Amino acid sequence: MTVTIQAAKRRFLFTGAFILAVLWISVPPEVNAMMSIKQEKEMRQQLLQMVKNQVPIIDDPDIIGYVSELGHRVLEQVPVKFFDYQFFVIKDDGLNAFAMPGGLIFVHTGLIENIESDDELVCVLAHEIGHVQGRHIARRMDRMKKVNIATAAMAIASLFLGSSEATSALLASSQALNASIALKYSRSDEEEADRRAYQWICRAGYNPLGLVKTLKKMDRYRWLGTDAIPSYLSTHPGGDERFTYLEDLARHKPCKIKSYRDPFRLKEVQVEIKAMTHEPAVLIREYRKKIKENPDDLFALQGLALSLIKARDYEEALRVYDRLIKLAGERHEFRVDQARAYFAAGRYTRAATLLEQYTMDHPGDLTARFYLAKSYLEDGKPGKALSVLKKLEKKWHDPLNYYLETGRCYAAMDRPGEAHYYLYLYYRTLGNIATADYHKRRAKEILPSNSKLYSRLMDYSRQDPKHRKNTSEDRDDMEKINR
Repeated sequence: MTVTIQAAKRRFLFTGAFILAVLWISVPPEVNAMMSIKQEKEMRQQLLQMVKNQVPIIDDPDIIGYVSELGHRVLEQVPVKFFDYQFFVIKDDGLNAFAMPGGLIFVHTGLIENIESDDELVCVLAHEIGHVQGRHIARRMDRMKKVNIATAAMAIASLFLGSSEATSALLASSQALNASIALKYSRSDEEEADRRAYQWICRAGYNPLGLVKTLKKMDRYRWLGTDAIPSYLSTHPGGDERFTYLEDLARHKPCKIKSYRDPFRLKEVQVEIKAMTHEPAVLIREYRKKIKENPDDLFALQGLALSLIKARDYEEALRVYDRLIKLAGERHEFRVDQARAYFAAGRYTRAATLLEQYTMDHPGDLTARFYLAKSYLEDGKPGKALSVLKKLEKKWHDPLNYYLETGRCYAAMDRPGEAHYYLYLYYRTLGNIATADYHKRRAKEILPSNSKLYSRLMDYSRQDPKHRKNTSEDRDDMEKINR
């Protein structure tokens, strides 16, 4: 997948513009003290809104579930968590990952495609969690003292822009340049994040040297890439020095490595990402060639089936899945993919039948249960769909799509109060404030005031950030950044 300079600029310009807007909303005009945890939490929704509006976020439950599962294995080792963490995958071929205030962790598809084991991704996620738990951005803003909030926002944005022309535009003033330098992670920040991560990685049973392997890959990518591609190491300094002390740490404090890795799952996710991020016609030719050389190559068959679905050749894709499942034997994961292929082809009854059988044997597979609910809903059975979704409410890792599908179920069942409530949560999480306010207003009008949902609605309403109008000067600055 080719990344152009203009595409890279467009992809990452959102950071400066958005954080600029967020900080106007969330904190006073001047940064006189360290941001509170409450302020970081309030900033979270606006940050997420801009990311979703400006960069392509992968919404595939299997991919998000894989990353979230590894991330939560790290979080299980964190004794006191400041935030409710959420994990996202950005459709981009850069070897990159970053964290934003409030517990938002982003990983690029390019990084997942290039790792060789779960250990490498776990280590990157642990390191990013270490920055959030260390509250490094908030601490650096505290040291800046009386830097105005617009300058601080442009400086934060520049951290994710590498050395592109967009960075030069954001850092037009010497004050902004100085602020950017002040906000960059220091070696002490990096070491603190690494040491925190090392403890959590060990406790979780992974190999902490996975971080060294991944950083070296990122370092090579930086030199092979272009100036427009943001460099992980530009905001995470100290390459050789970090490699040395991490390797020393591993020698002096060795970890007990556990054996629950699943290289098959990683490979399956990598094939899914490749099918999602590359041209289907090219992949179809590539996978047909691999299958000709090795007819029993499970991942080539998986890749071919997914590419055919993307090309809307559903019937051949289903034939490939029939063959794949016969060859896969005890590897049951492909059965869910087969059901999703029937769903994509609009054959919802067949998809539901397959998923009913599968979930009886594998009740812990949340992705299968979520797609069973979607199949029921599209097959005209919203009551059955809602029953499945309710059992997933506290387990499902993707609240956005959970809210949407639940709201659609209630709407199909002619229960408008509940439908508006869940659609309010959907648009609130999405960051669409105007539409969220509409659904909130309608839910308040319809739901009984003594109901649990009405009470929860009032609780959410009290948490909604209060927005103030930007001044004309603020809007002018935003327009400059967007240009």
